[in-house]
Amino acid sequence: MAAAGDLGWTIRRSAYFDSVALMRVAEQARQIPGVIEVTLVMGTPANRATLVASELWPADAPATAPEDLLIAVRAKSDDALRLALASVEQRLDAPRESRPAARDDVAPRTIVGARRRAGVANLALIAVPGPYAVIDAHQALSAGLHVFLFSDGVSLADEVALKLRGRELGLIVMGPECGTSIVNGVGLGFANRVRRGSIGVVGASGTGIQEVTTLVHRLGGGISHAIGTGGRDLDAAVGGVTTLQGLGWLAEDDGTRVIVIVSKPSSRDVADRVLAAAARIGKPAVACLLGYDGQIPTGLEVVTTLEEAAIAAVRLTGAAPRGLDRPVITSSATSGSIVGLYTGGTLCEEARRLVGDGIHRFVDFGAEEYTRGRPHPIIDPSLRHTAIVDAAGDGRASVIVLDVILGDCAHPDPAGALAPVLVEARERARHAGRSLSVVAHVVGTDGDPQALGVQENALRKVGVIVCASNRIAAQTARDIAEARHAG
Repeated sequence: MAAAGDLGWTIRRSAYFDSVALMRVAEQARQIPGVIEVTLVMGTPANRATLVASELWPADAPATAPEDLLIAVRAKSDDALRLALASVEQRLDAPRESRPAARDDVAPRTIVGARRRAGVANLALIAVPGPYAVIDAHQALSAGLHVFLFSDGVSLADEVALKLRGRELGLIVMGPECGTSIVNGVGLGFANRVRRGSIGVVGASGTGIQEVTTLVHRLGGGISHAIGTGGRDLDAAVGGVTTLQGLGWLAEDDGTRVIVIVSKPSSRDVADRVLAAAARIGKPAVACLLGYDGQIPTGLEVVTTLEEAAIAAVRLTGAAPRGLDRPVITSSATSGSIVGLYTGGTLCEEARRLVGDGIHRFVDFGAEEYTRGRPHPIIDPSLRHTAIVDAAGDGRASVIVLDVILGDCAHPDPAGALAPVLVEARERARHAGRSLSVVAHVVGTDGDPQALGVQENALRKVGVIVCASNRIAAQTARDIAEARHAG
């Protein structure tokens, strides 16, 4: 361990810990009086660079490998520093302490063991580092299990091999980097608790699925299944293997009357094949493929925003959904740039396209460069929190636009954690002589553990303009930045 004043750091060589466990250990250490920041991440080059830039890691520290654990603490005093480091070490060691246990109390250590214990299970959820995830996914396929692969760090070649093998075995591989699925009403990953219904979704986008399914719920519709594919499924190298399988499943499902396809920007040729396949199914279908400008097959509705996809899907069931209201902006703000700081990649891309480039800046903290070796920002938003305060203080931004994601595996109180950060950000902007507006969209339902209404109200209490969809949030931010306060 090395320490200098209020900064302490240590390296644990070849020490892998679950990302959620690391987040909890860090949160507990932050509660110690006098502790400013605690960060636990794996030793990837990107993570190390982020720590150095945040002045939480010395640039001349010993070299680290991706499998090493980096522990960094900043505190107001040496006593607080020592207590925080001791707390981290103690809690990291605690799960490794052995204790007598009955055979049934011992967690299975392999996919095969878990399959044997579960008996009737037909799906494996895998969330381990990329190199291990590939091995576990192949074991799951060998055991006759469908795969929900949350892990990132999986090579494109491994993804293709897994998906082709799964298809040959009559199994589906959702992922890698699959954030959300809903199968027979059971949510996987960051899924939200939505009403059961007749709308089926296939998406190469986790937060895209979440936005569509929660808006469908808000508009009175319901979801039969939502099949996540992983963000690269519509790339040319992958060829839409999982998307086409998912469409086939929804085509044969009697409970699915309407189909929605969602994707980030994709290969034009693959998108053409997917849309053609959807048009042949014979069920009403709507597609939102960001950036797609190809020929639209007859009988298929193609829209440009996730909100439009949800509204169209509910309408195709025979209902008459009303549009979502925009907030009335009454306060003035300094004209300037928009900074979009997102945890969802598709939401970030949709907002960027709606706002435009130029002086505006958008960052997806869910991208692999930010998640390699650390918890996803939907689970641990601390990296984005730092970026919010930094953006407010640099003197250029007039509007910050954010997504706040709810769900079973998301942060237990994201708005509550965000609120004091936004108060600090506004204070930074005030000291820089600028006013700062904050616009946010909360993705979720009142059935989620965090409760949509509770989260929205927590944001409104600190002056956030809360919008009913990501589309509305992006356009509202644009109006404020351009000093056009539209109602």
